[in-house]
Amino acid sequence: MSAQGIRISFLVLTVNLLISNAVFGSGLILAQSGSSTPGSADENRAKLIDMWRPGDPGERMNIRGRVTSVDGTPVAGARIFIRQADGKGDYSERYSTVLESDQKGRYQFGSVVPGNYYGVRHVHITVNREGYGYFDTRILFKGDPNLDESMEEQAIFLEESNVKGETILFGRFDIVLNPN
Repeated sequence: MSAQGIRISFLVLTVNLLISNAVFGSGLILAQSGSSTPGSADENRAKLIDMWRPGDPGERMNIRGRVTSVDGTPVAGARIFIRQADGKGDYSERYSTVLESDQKGRYQFGSVVPGNYYGVRHVHITVNREGYGYFDTRILFKGDPNLDESMEEQAIFLEESNVKGETILFGRFDIVLNPN
């Protein structure tokens, strides 16, 4: 390889390292589709960002959804901030993350069903995207005995499934952003 080829390769490597450090050092986790073959099942969902770790108390859950504009257009690059209590109802940094919707507006995260923290079980979710209004809400869960009638309509259903011998609850929460 020529000296010029080595310099170009070194420059590309340096730029890639800088980009990797900027993304991962910032705490931002991109929820982009995995690098799978076209047509594979992985291509049809966002990368799972999993806050759950083996041994964590509580029921495992995976929440997925799409971020769209009011007209149904996918919103890529929306920063999604998630914060919740652990399975015992205690807040910690472990159950807090930031991710970004992929090119099709999809996102997905794994966690545990939050324990009761002075009221209903919930996940705080806020979304920022340039050109859209600020979005701030809670994901609530059907079947929570602390939900009142006004909350029941906005709560999501968690469906139980057995994955590799382990029970995981799956739910869907779509986000609609209003343009500025």
